[in-house]
Amino acid sequence: MKKDYWLLAASALGGAAVWIVVSGVSGRTEAWDAGLYFSLGMPVVCLMSMAFAYFEPSRPWRWGVAPFAGQFAWLLISQGPGNLLPLGIAVFAVLSIPAILLARVAASVAARKEG
Repeated sequence: MKKDYWLLAASALGGAAVWIVVSGVSGRTEAWDAGLYFSLGMPVVCLMSMAFAYFEPSRPWRWGVAPFAGQFAWLLISQGPGNLLPLGIAVFAVLSIPAILLARVAASVAARKEG
């Protein structure tokens, strides 16, 4: 169980790092305002979710949610809640769907490989 906490922290920090890099490279305050977020950031997050789910296949949905939780946390830390907080939560929830689905695929591949 202790390993899971470290993996969840790594996944959330990875998601936050994607947000920070895309924001920095694009010059946008919020990463999702840049096309780079959807062309590079989202695929990186999805690949990261798949990798975590492959190596720790139990409850794979969490690997799709954790990076976006990290991005949300960084957004709150760097900019504060703002008046569109509920909309931001909804957008992060929708954006996590592809990562959750791909994490489930990776977990099933790992389970088939085991036996």
